[in-house]
Amino acid sequence: MDMQLPYGLLLQRAIETLAFLRQSKAQNHATQVSMDQIEAAIRLYCMAPGIVNVMLNYKICVEHDLPLHPTVYYELKEARKYRINHEIAEIEKANRLYRRSIHLARDAVMMTSGIEDTMEQFRQSIPRELLGFVYSGIRDKYTWRGSDPALLGKLAEMVRASYAPDILIAAAHGSIMPALLLAELLDIPLYFVRLSMFKRHDEEPIIAISDEAWLFSYRESRALLYDEDVAGGRTLSLFEERLKPLFAETRTACSIRHAGASIKPDFAARTWWD
Repeated sequence: MDMQLPYGLLLQRAIETLAFLRQSKAQNHATQVSMDQIEAAIRLYCMAPGIVNVMLNYKICVEHDLPLHPTVYYELKEARKYRINHEIAEIEKANRLYRRSIHLARDAVMMTSGIEDTMEQFRQSIPRELLGFVYSGIRDKYTWRGSDPALLGKLAEMVRASYAPDILIAAAHGSIMPALLLAELLDIPLYFVRLSMFKRHDEEPIIAISDEAWLFSYRESRALLYDEDVAGGRTLSLFEERLKPLFAETRTACSIRHAGASIKPDFAARTWWD
């Protein structure tokens, strides 16, 4: 999971990996999968969150009057110090690119036909300065365990058995990788709201008026609120408290839950003491 790549290079590597997987699949008519294919698939799975991550932070920076820096992720409280005024047009562009990045990442994970061309078009369309923004993927055993496709398949079955969500809202950044697959398994729209209490020191979900405006069409709908790992329970509790009023009905879910967590989500694929 550890990686550090400029955004433009990450997109290019994802395109190349997709092309390799598609070509090797076409050439290999046998049922046996090579180690090169397995390693490429894992690499693609690990790169996919970066497609969304950089665009989400770009969106947050322009909405909260923060500087755009290729390697520094500024805290929201620093906005008062810089007092940068991003234009409305840039805010609209950032939100459009962010929402598009979610679709791109989902299509990449699922190897949707034509995704290589679509991703290259996206790479060509984004502001040139963003190509140099560095995505840093940090090794996190709980995020990796919570992203296990078998575990996500089990979680999807649990959800479908008693709930029919219209949209999945996931807590970024940690949940980006598993949520991309979970949304596909549930066949529902996906949206991310940043709440990074440990890595970014967020005190509450970062929701702008643009987020509420986009989610407004789901105000009479059922939402599934997701965090891949519930250790103490604080993150998912804050997430639910802030987002619940935006929907007619909400349920909470996680891939893994520590048995000593203060809350018990409506759906948890695995509970353990580790």
